[in-house]
Amino acid sequence: MWTLPQIGQKNKIILWSFLLPGLFILSCAPRITYYPQLNSYLLDQDYDSARQLVKENKKTFGRRNAVLYYLDEGIIAHFASRYEESNKSLSKAESIMDKLYTKSLSKEAVSFLISDNTIPYGGEDFESALVNLFMALNYAGLGLWEDALVEARKVDNKLNVLNSRYDEGKSNVYKEDAFIRFLMGVLYEAEGEINDAFISYRKAEEIYSDDYLPNYGVSPPTCLIGNLLGSAKAMGFHEEMAEIQRKYPDIGFVSPAEKAKKAEVYFIHYNGLCPEKVEEYFGIRMLDGYIAKIAYPKFRKRSYRISSGKISLKNLASGRSYGFAAVLMEDISSIAVMNLENRIARIKAKAIARATTKYVAAKRAQKIAEDRGGDLAGMLVQITAQAASWATEQADVRHWRSLPAEIRGGMAVIPPGEYQGKIEFVDAWGAVVGTRPIPHFTVGKREKKFFMSRTLN
Repeated sequence: MWTLPQIGQKNKIILWSFLLPGLFILSCAPRITYYPQLNSYLLDQDYDSARQLVKENKKTFGRRNAVLYYLDEGIIAHFASRYEESNKSLSKAESIMDKLYTKSLSKEAVSFLISDNTIPYGGEDFESALVNLFMALNYAGLGLWEDALVEARKVDNKLNVLNSRYDEGKSNVYKEDAFIRFLMGVLYEAEGEINDAFISYRKAEEIYSDDYLPNYGVSPPTCLIGNLLGSAKAMGFHEEMAEIQRKYPDIGFVSPAEKAKKAEVYFIHYNGLCPEKVEEYFGIRMLDGYIAKIAYPKFRKRSYRISSGKISLKNLASGRSYGFAAVLMEDISSIAVMNLENRIARIKAKAIARATTKYVAAKRAQKIAEDRGGDLAGMLVQITAQAASWATEQADVRHWRSLPAEIRGGMAVIPPGEYQGKIEFVDAWGAVVGTRPIPHFTVGKREKKFFMSRTLN
């Protein structure tokens, strides 16, 4: 009976040259399995337990997935309103991302021969931009408007740099962020820079109309148009104001004089779970029967029940109530899907080239084995090579799993004073599926205050 030892030492080396990479990549595959438990904590708003769970699993991430650790740590601290702590973690993630932006040739070569899983994860394009978006919101939560503006500007600059990598005429759909432009307008207003606020609001309206609406189905939110009209009025831009009112005849605004006597509250609602990145693959059959595996990642959206939020506030002195809605402003799920689709051709091309290289190497090894050990040895090498090729060809499905599916926002201009209230979460049929109290707070004249809330279901 023919056995492995009879094929010779050189042929065994050939066999192991295919087996070892497979074993190596399987041992390197990320095994971060705490997300069901993490989501359970987030659903219960048990942010302390969520933070502790992440910290306990730090070693699980390893150096290749350090970015993912700091992203999880940072965003959970944000949900818990630990804004300074959140920025420390997100800043670490950003620093690693920046260092990984220019990959070393050696690591790129390994990923070409084996799998993208062998190199440190540097984040998707949209994830890199969202790091600064959440840092800006952290500073907004702290009332540090200038610092928030620095982070907001980084989003725009970063998207310009990231999109410069795309071929001419094939730029990424997610080339500008409408929500961050809206936030910049609010921040400029807080700093008293009304002209800059108008420019940011105007740009936000253009992005919503020209990019977000056709690509993601997200319309310019009412609060944006109201602020745009108010800033145009304050600057005396009568022609621009008339143009905006013709486009949005049903949207009113608070006059600058009236706004100066009041306060503004902004509610940010993070809803749902971000899409899950999964592996898709197909096989290419060669003339000799060898089947090459082509693996690539794909984002798969996840469903959630809540479709809107209704906020109500009560002035404790006057007893008057104020109500407004939190509307969709950033569809992270759709951005993720389209952002990956924009570069999937490059990912597939790399996978095909990698599979072709493995096939050529396998045929060469098979020929050597046949010459030295006969047809049976050649067949064993071919079978082993194909098995190793399929084992090593794994799509990189790493991603920022703790992101929400969407960001909803709403605002109200209210008299200064003491307030308490609630936010009701509503499904697509109008039924209230959850309610959360808004803690007692005080707001002063011309003050802007931010509140954040997280839901998963």
